Amino acid sequence: MKTWLTYHAQALRLVLSRFKKNKLSTFLICLSIGVTLALPSTAYIILDNLNGLVSNVKSESKLSVFLSENHDDALVTTIEQALKQNPAIHSVVFVSKEDALAQLAVIDANKALLDSLSNNPLPDAFFVEPKVLDATSIESLKNELSKLDGVETVLVDGAWIKRLNYLLQLGQKVLVLLASLLGFALIVVIGNTIRMQVLTQQAEIELSKLIGATNSFIRRPFLYLGALYGLGGGALALMMTWCIILYFNQTVSAIAATYQFNFSLQFLSAFYQSIMLAAAVLLGWLSAYFSLSLSDKHS
Repeated sequence: MKTWLTYHAQALRLVLSRFKKNKLSTFLICLSIGVTLALPSTAYIILDNLNGLVSNVKSESKLSVFLSENHDDALVTTIEQALKQNPAIHSVVFVSKEDALAQLAVIDANKALLDSLSNNPLPDAFFVEPKVLDATSIESLKNELSKLDGVETVLVDGAWIKRLNYLLQLGQKVLVLLASLLGFALIVVIGNTIRMQVLTQQAEIELSKLIGATNSFIRRPFLYLGALYGLGGGALALMMTWCIILYFNQTVSAIAATYQFNFSLQFLSAFYQSIMLAAAVLLGWLSAYFSLSLSDKHS
């Protein structure tokens, strides 16, 4: 075990010494990796924050339950109790036709129209907020409420909810595709860099084999090289992503303030930052591994 740890420590020291000798080229490689990783991470943060924002907007969606014209107070009470006892309903608000007419009268543009009416044409209504906001559940709840005695019409903007869900699904698919393409590009970039390192040190490698060095001993520094490239690129990606989100928030917060809404993009949690760094290291290691495997086949 001690010998195994010594070999790994020697390989790591060798890679770090090469980094010190080639600081500029090492930084440029890590920078290219960082830019590649920053794009999908920024897209993920924006999509995740928008998903939370859309969830809040969805929570304001309601079904409008309009009552028939001829009904008494007892029927209103019965319907209200049925709505409140329904497990699929989060909250219920009753608006009488008198209150609805008064709300319309507050708007100046409606005064001329309301003055021309001989009676109140508006119905009593319940505004229902469902617990589950997917289109299937809302459609089922709509059909259920339409069967209640005294209910004339139930309206819901189901198409609007579907569009929101489809846009979120589209954004997730685009993010997966973007991450996959950039991940492949990252493997190519690191793999090509490792391959160039192998070609540069070909004479040293051949000499090591002549004195009895094993393939694992020769490959180990290059695997560490790929992993450290990934780690450096991942760290730079986090820094760049943080700067991008900070830059975006200057405009996002200003736009949200115009709507009397407090919203800003939130950066990745420590858990997801760790996952991002681990993924970068793994990609770097895999790139080095595949590059070395290809080199062995052609040697």
